[in-house]
Amino acid sequence: FLIFLSIPLTLNLNQQQQNLNSNAESIDPWATPFLGRPASGAIKLTGTACNNITIENKTFKDLGADVEAIRLDGCSNVTIRNNDFANVAQAITVYNSTNVKIEYNRYQNILGPHERVGKNRANFAQLANVRDGYISHNKGVGGDTEDIISMFGSGGSSSSSPFIIENNHFEGTNWTSTAGSGIATGDNGGSNIIARNNILLNPGQVGMFIAGGTNIKLLNNTIYGEKRTASNVGMYVWSQDPSPCSGHEVSGNKVKWFNQAGSQNPFWNAGNCGTVVTNGNEFNAALDPNTLH
Repeated sequence: FLIFLSIPLTLNLNQQQQNLNSNAESIDPWATPFLGRPASGAIKLTGTACNNITIENKTFKDLGADVEAIRLDGCSNVTIRNNDFANVAQAITVYNSTNVKIEYNRYQNILGPHERVGKNRANFAQLANVRDGYISHNKGVGGDTEDIISMFGSGGSSSSSPFIIENNHFEGTNWTSTAGSGIATGDNGGSNIIARNNILLNPGQVGMFIAGGTNIKLLNNTIYGEKRTASNVGMYVWSQDPSPCSGHEVSGNKVKWFNQAGSQNPFWNAGNCGTVVTNGNEFNAALDPNTLH
């Protein structure tokens, strides 16, 4: 998987060379070898302690059972970028916050486990009641994941200021959840989300979904799912709570998905979210999983 291919920086005690290295990191966030950044313990911040902050260039590894690497609550103007996560129960949890940016992070083996027992675990990024921001250019592979990206009651402040989820590349390996996915939107409502240009390879029992909310768009994503136990559907639109569900679009996606019976099952619309715009999708697309690692 691409996160393990990197171009190491040449270290030099000369300050000019150190500056060059710093610039290289800002230009190419993949230049530092995976897990080559300074080690960090878990970070837990609330309220004004996490306003206008950046968490970057850290390695979170082997933090222990049920430990979230980064947990933020009641924050604003937060950037989480250029971090590595390995063998953690959950990488990033954000509650009740505004303007959250998660970009250029890498993970290997989100431990979970996925069972829902009242703990935040088994996701790369779990956002609850978050307004505005983006999740982009993150890479990861493996683990007993639930939803790799979970948007719970979250989204953008308006249709002209949507929450963007784009250009992420995730690969599932040993997940066992019968409810998990690659990217979950509209869960417990939420609105004004655009998820576009993401690559999902065997991310969970579902590739990507809209579970409610308003004005959510799934655009130009590439999704592949092999036949395996609990595999269900590549994409779906299905309102699962009493809140309004409308204004959604699923367009330009390439999906090849096999359910657990071995039948292709790329997309399902439950029909309870009003008119769903669907243009230019290639369901049952000619995708080769070997080119998606």
